[in-house]
Amino acid sequence: MKERIKNKTVFILTPEEYFQLKDVLIDEDKNKALLFVKEVLGKQVKEIERIGCVPVFEASYKPGQKDEFKNKP
Repeated sequence: MKERIKNKTVFILTPEEYFQLKDVLIDEDKNKALLFVKEVLGKQVKEIERIGCVPVFEASYKPGQKDEFKNKP
C-alpha cells in the first residue's frame, strides 16, 4: 500500500468542513477533533486507499489483487 501513497497528500475541504475545522482549532475540543478526523478526513483517506481498475498488463498488477477488497464496504 505504501507504494500507492504519494509523498504529499492534499485534503480538499468544503466551506462547511473548513469552518468545522476552524471551530475545532479555536475550541481545542478533543472530541470534536476526533469526530472531524473520523468523518471528514477518514472518508478521504479511504478514498485515497481505494484501488482503481488496473489492467493485467500494468506493472503494478498482482495476481489476486482484487481478492483483498472483496466483500468490503
